Amino acid sequence: MAEGILATHESLRIALKEYITAQYLRRIPVLLEALEGRLDQEGVLFQEPYIESSPAYESVLDGLSHASLPGWMKIFFSQLSEAGLGVYAKPFRHQVTALEQAVAGKDLFVSTGTGSGKTECFMWPLMAKLVQEAHDSPRTWEKRGVRCIIMYPMNALVSDQISRLRRLLGDEAGRFVDLFRECADDNARRPQFGMYTGRTPYPGAEARLGEDQALAKTLARVIGKDGLSPYLEGLKKQGRIPAKKDLSTFVAHLRDGRHVTDPEDAELITRFEMQTTSPDILITNYSMLEYLLFRPRERNIWDDTRKWLDASPNNRLLFVIDEAHMYKGASGGEVALLLRRLFYKLGIPRERVQFILTTASMPDSCEEDRLAVREFAGRLSASDGESFCYLTGEKRELLPAVMDIPIEHIARFQVSELTAGERLIETLNIFWQDFRTEPSFTSLDSAKAWLFDHLAEYRPFRELMKLCRGTAISFHELASGLFPDRVPEKSLPYVGVLLAMVALAQKEGNVLFPVRAHMLFRGIQGLYACSNPECSHSHEKDGLVLGEVFLTGGHASCPHCGSMVYELYNDRRCGALFFRGYILEEQFQRRGRTYLWRLPGKWMDKGLKEIHLYIPPKGYIPPKTTGKHKTTPCYLDVRNGFLHIGGDDSQKYRPGMRKIYYCSDFEDKGRPDLKTFQRCPHCERRLGARQLSGFSTRGNFSFFSLIQAQFEAQPPVPDKVGNLELPNEGRKVLLFSDSRQGAAKLARDMSDASDSMAARQLFALAMQRMAQEQEPHTLNEIYGYFALEAAQHNVRMFSGTDRLIFWNECEKAARRAKKRRELDLEIESAPPQMQVQFLRQFCGGYNTITDTAMAWIEPERRSFKYALDDLEDSGITVPPQLFLELFNAWMLDVCRDSMALGHRIGSEVREELLLPFHGCGLPENWEFSRTIQGIMGWKKNDPVMKKWRNVLEDHFLDCGVMGPNRKYINLKRVRIGFDLEHAWFRCTRCSELTAFPFREKCPNCGSPSLHPLEAKELEAMELWRRQMKAALEGKSIRIIDTEEHTAQLSYKDQRDAMWSRTEEYELRFQDIFEEGDAPVDILSSTTTMEVGIDIGSLVAVGLRNIPPLRENYQQRAGRAGRRGAALSTIVTFCENGPHDTLYFHDPSPMFRGDPRRPWLDTLSPRLLHRHLAMVSLQCYFEQNGLGGLDEFPVVEFMDSHMETFLEFLDIWPVVRDGILLDQTAEIAKEEFYQNLHKALTLLREKCQKHPEFYVSEGWNAKPMSMLDALYEEGVIPTYSFPKNVVSVNIMDEKAKPCYQVSRGLDIAISEYAPGRAIVVDKNTYQIGGLYSFHSERSISGDKKNWRSPARPFFEDHTYLKPIVRCPSCNWFGLASDDEKRCPFCGEKQLEEGRPMLRPWGFAPVSAKNISVFQLDETFSWAGQPLYSTLPADNMEQVDGCTCLRMSVRPGQRIIMMNNGRDKGFVVCQDCGAAVPAIHLDSLKKMTRPYLLPFSSKPCPHTDTMEVNIGYDFITDMLVLECALDSRKLDTCRKSPWLERAAQSLSEALRLQVSQKLDIEFTELVSGYRIRENGKGVFVDLYLYDSLSSGAGYAVGLAPRMGEILKDTEAFLLACTCDDACQHCLQHYRNRHVHGVLDRFAALDLLRWGMTGKRAEPLGNDIYEKLLRPFLPVLEEEHLRLEKKGEQYFLNSGDRLKRLEIYPAMWSKPSGENLISISDAEMKHARPRALNEMLAF
Repeated sequence: MAEGILATHESLRIALKEYITAQYLRRIPVLLEALEGRLDQEGVLFQEPYIESSPAYESVLDGLSHASLPGWMKIFFSQLSEAGLGVYAKPFRHQVTALEQAVAGKDLFVSTGTGSGKTECFMWPLMAKLVQEAHDSPRTWEKRGVRCIIMYPMNALVSDQISRLRRLLGDEAGRFVDLFRECADDNARRPQFGMYTGRTPYPGAEARLGEDQALAKTLARVIGKDGLSPYLEGLKKQGRIPAKKDLSTFVAHLRDGRHVTDPEDAELITRFEMQTTSPDILITNYSMLEYLLFRPRERNIWDDTRKWLDASPNNRLLFVIDEAHMYKGASGGEVALLLRRLFYKLGIPRERVQFILTTASMPDSCEEDRLAVREFAGRLSASDGESFCYLTGEKRELLPAVMDIPIEHIARFQVSELTAGERLIETLNIFWQDFRTEPSFTSLDSAKAWLFDHLAEYRPFRELMKLCRGTAISFHELASGLFPDRVPEKSLPYVGVLLAMVALAQKEGNVLFPVRAHMLFRGIQGLYACSNPECSHSHEKDGLVLGEVFLTGGHASCPHCGSMVYELYNDRRCGALFFRGYILEEQFQRRGRTYLWRLPGKWMDKGLKEIHLYIPPKGYIPPKTTGKHKTTPCYLDVRNGFLHIGGDDSQKYRPGMRKIYYCSDFEDKGRPDLKTFQRCPHCERRLGARQLSGFSTRGNFSFFSLIQAQFEAQPPVPDKVGNLELPNEGRKVLLFSDSRQGAAKLARDMSDASDSMAARQLFALAMQRMAQEQEPHTLNEIYGYFALEAAQHNVRMFSGTDRLIFWNECEKAARRAKKRRELDLEIESAPPQMQVQFLRQFCGGYNTITDTAMAWIEPERRSFKYALDDLEDSGITVPPQLFLELFNAWMLDVCRDSMALGHRIGSEVREELLLPFHGCGLPENWEFSRTIQGIMGWKKNDPVMKKWRNVLEDHFLDCGVMGPNRKYINLKRVRIGFDLEHAWFRCTRCSELTAFPFREKCPNCGSPSLHPLEAKELEAMELWRRQMKAALEGKSIRIIDTEEHTAQLSYKDQRDAMWSRTEEYELRFQDIFEEGDAPVDILSSTTTMEVGIDIGSLVAVGLRNIPPLRENYQQRAGRAGRRGAALSTIVTFCENGPHDTLYFHDPSPMFRGDPRRPWLDTLSPRLLHRHLAMVSLQCYFEQNGLGGLDEFPVVEFMDSHMETFLEFLDIWPVVRDGILLDQTAEIAKEEFYQNLHKALTLLREKCQKHPEFYVSEGWNAKPMSMLDALYEEGVIPTYSFPKNVVSVNIMDEKAKPCYQVSRGLDIAISEYAPGRAIVVDKNTYQIGGLYSFHSERSISGDKKNWRSPARPFFEDHTYLKPIVRCPSCNWFGLASDDEKRCPFCGEKQLEEGRPMLRPWGFAPVSAKNISVFQLDETFSWAGQPLYSTLPADNMEQVDGCTCLRMSVRPGQRIIMMNNGRDKGFVVCQDCGAAVPAIHLDSLKKMTRPYLLPFSSKPCPHTDTMEVNIGYDFITDMLVLECALDSRKLDTCRKSPWLERAAQSLSEALRLQVSQKLDIEFTELVSGYRIRENGKGVFVDLYLYDSLSSGAGYAVGLAPRMGEILKDTEAFLLACTCDDACQHCLQHYRNRHVHGVLDRFAALDLLRWGMTGKRAEPLGNDIYEKLLRPFLPVLEEEHLRLEKKGEQYFLNSGDRLKRLEIYPAMWSKPSGENLISISDAEMKHARPRALNEMLAF
């Protein structure tokens, strides 16, 4: 096992390192050298693994026979056990106790670990309840009614439970019902169950024949005709086939439109069955339970249940809540109130309901935990919690050890000796010969069995098991615990020996010590370098010198030499390095001296622009270009960050100056805030969009490298080895992401990476086979050999139709090869997806066959000969080698810069790749590259050059299929050069590889600095080369099929599909698939799969990020190893955010921490108002016979019933009877009435202003229901789902709705903003419009608004709102608020900015998907939440704080706005097409964001408006008010310190509150504002829940605020960075304010609020550190710094002034002959500080 753990961990480490090296570093030798060994250090890319063994629970042999149960019931359960129907002969003790207590009538709360049999803790009581009633009360048993409700938080769990019930209660042999009747009565009614969710077929008040027949057709698929196929056998085994007595008969009735339930059916399938025949067991989710309570069509279910309850006082409803930990905060509170509405519906008190709650995630470390759990159970179930029997499971204790094994003996052995091998038996006998009396082992099986029985009797092994059981522990901790007298590093090998021995302990398929290994990885977060080439820790390679290189951005200056540190950028193609910084535009334009900032926003952020500065190697000569794109030298003073711009060398010999280069006056039109290069100053190739990039690990491909290694490390499933239908032999990985988009992108990218890897391997095999054959083959024939290798290696690639075509051609190639015939398959006629792979491998921008030194393209033999002949005929005699060298240079150029391979490959294929800047193919007047011309010595219009051109065109080029204007290489006239021993060359200048020098020069750039490829350079490409070499060595080639498992792929019901798309993928993940399908190897899922869905045996789980809660992590990790595998792995890839960074540095709280204490909010007046609103509306609808809220049109209610309802409401009683409301519920009747009246009035106004939202037309359209309208307005329970929901609306090619992907507006205005991209079902869409389905069908005048669906929204002030702001204090508000002056500072002149447009929906650019390679995503995000409400005078002093007051404020207005990075968005007021304002030109190329069902002219977009997108809403918030003293502190509104401190402290509070509550930090939003009035200056820090409906986190913090503030202080002190970094305040989501984050400023403000004391004066050491960078400049200005005593002075020769550097929070000191500068100015605003010093 140790070998397994350590070897797996090492293989994953190597895979990640190889990826980062190959993808980011391989072209940059100086960085390869600088980072040598550092990526192998623990804590950089990985942490040591933790190991854990699941807790062993106490079991009881034949336990049910001794249980406190009636004798007949014990017999019943014994018979179930013998029949194998979910009852075990040796159950866990807590399972027995659960059954006993449930039968005794107690409520149960079962909180045991993952895999501890929690399901049996409610399934056995459920079966006992049913059989007990049938046995004891046959009269009531014959009555219909729901006996048990099993409620789940999500549909996937409901479907999983149905599968269990089918296998138990509905077993095909009928054993359960036979035993049931044997125990009760031979004529007893059969127990029946049914699933009632959104997927239950099918919605509607009445059955419809067409729908019935569609359902019948679907069900008929699972009826076996001539015996069951393996597919149907697999379905039956998994409980996926409905448990009908005779499914064929049911289907026949369905075809006639009848829903007939056979009394012997175990399962009711359709809603109409259950509405007629109430099931005994109802499995549902909480949202559907809400529907069931208010719809008339399900009334019979509750009427039957009520009659059954009334039939006997002994009848009680059993209510099971599985995964109870998922009900929390406000959403959990609304579920608890839903259960009260159920009691109200049935007319029963709480005592008539028995509850069973189960979860694996409850804390249990102290009595306070247990009290919190009981209170949670009570609130959720409407009781006091004391009625619950709380079961946590009894852990099985290990027996005491009887013998020790000395460490000296263990040290004699190596881990490798205890793994499989010929000498393993011999090694085991030597190890145990002195510690056992039995004869020597004679077989491995006998040795394993002995170890299984006896290993725990020996102290080291017992201690190992004890330390790991039920908790995760690191290798170092194990070493310390097992060998406390030894240094852990030295005893680590001994731990490995113990683990390897324990792994052998197996007997009869059981594993003594199954282990989960938790492995943590991350990428690099960017590279930063000291700018000083003379740094004592400098690095030099190929003439390029860098100071020390850092892996984090926490250093503003180098700790070794004090010089400035900047982030490194690079040109990925050639490896050229650049410093990335920021300069003030105004100073830059004046030339002279400017300051190079490390980050934007360091005070003087207005006018700051990002700049890229090229770092040249020694001897660099810039390109000979002129004009505004010239590469121009400048000088950086590495000591202080000043940049001297002037274009001359006057600074060259000054100390501390470094010569670097910038591009004068070039700006990318699409990025006006960036100064970069048009062409790379190193290799001189044109730079594309974002061609220069940093080194932060991005995308999903690094994660793929890890998961691929994890996948390969798994052992195959024994019974699946050799099955051609299962090429990966049962290996599986379950992946988790915390967002649907994250999971969707991961599925797309993982599949793409797998296909590319397999294609690369198959191309290598194809090239080798072609090279080995006697007859040479052209490049066009490579497809035949590719297909042949795919057939021989059973590699089935691609998707859809291309997959079928490809495999048919693979089989064709195999047949022809067997008959020794030509393969007759050409790449130019291959399926499009194959052509994409071909172009990617031979023409892609990166990592091509040539780019990885594997093969090259050369002329086909006859074309080569004819070309030489033609040249000779034209008077040019060319040595063959020179021709090959020129041809190689030409091929490199046309493949790389023109994608000019394959004249019969169409443009639609090429568009799937990154297109060249000038388009694909060679133009008619194409020319040789400047490099070729230069090496050949050709001048412009050289006749020799023209002859060469004509010859190459005649023999190698043909017109493309797109037309005669572009020419491409004819693949029949070139071939592959393949020789693994071939000597390749690398150019030092451009970093490109070549198979041949071109007249001893680089064929890419013409440089003579070519050298043979070195071993280290080959090693840097090992990731790509190893894959191909592995295939050539005979290793398996694997297509790892990854599929998305998210809600956005699910169907609504089962009429058209037996299973949802996600359920289909679950089946394929379990290797259950129909003919023509393929197994799914990896599921990319969201939180749905972390709970107990049974998807078979798993030994590998991957997490794309650290999940928000430790119970989330532990649930996900628990999915691995449920079937007792010896080793399971959980691989987590940490992102760059603070949450992930925190747990990467210390993963133990996530791996083994207790779950947080549960909390439910059932007391909030807002929740109680929603609760009562729902009940009152239901009562009104029932009394008036109006049907269900979900079908009654809201417009009709507003027009015809609203006044009547309000009259009804006046007399409707709010009853505190303990059912609907507790006696102690704090709710004012009048307040409830007034709030509901106001909400309904506002809704009526919206219906009148925007009828198209509420009354829609056209196909499949229906008016908005009361339920949807009330939900959107937050009038009824929302379960904390965001109520401000908008969707990305995607159409198919027939202009019909295809996908609708929804998010709350708070997230959508960032993630769905124009310019952003989303992924749905592996298709990529770039957002390019505001649109909602059917809005084009709204009526304008008397016509439908086909061409201007956006117009009504622009004309509606509820969607388009003017914003006013104060120019003095930045107060803002809605213009509709009618403010005349600023309420904060009194400013009379308010400004109007861009209007705010509330999106009504989003849509893709031109209503189409886009290739990933063509995507140029523009990122923008919602800024600081704007809080404009005036403070109320109800603040309370925070305990222990001098200047901090606190208040919980309900009903505060918040504005969330995305201003398009200060540029806004341009939206067409007609069709809604939208672009970021910085890309205004692209609007002209776009069509409407929706499709019309008829032909129409494109929208001209002539009437556009520049807007910000956003919305306003009301929420509750927690506000901290910090009062400032202007006499002591700098409270000037424009004070940079105050803004920095407030922003930083608000971020720190958010992070600490999230950690304290153990929630994802994105659940909370924090903000600040600065206000001033007659009482002084105040900083308000506020927190509110990110969900618009309010999850209740923020308002619950008030009692803990003192503790939170202390923790925040400790958090800010703990980091070691200069201001902020990824370890403290910086993370991905606040990247737009990185420049203003400062932990020291936050500390100063926090301490002032807590103590009323300002920062201490600065010490001399800080003075000297801050002044050091200025000394060279002061010397240049003839100023001398002098120290007298403890004071510093500036001496100009004739004047002397004291210099005081003070903490930035102080009010500015003043005095005669005094220069006062804040420490923040000295660090972050050096130009300003320097001006202050020079001013006197």
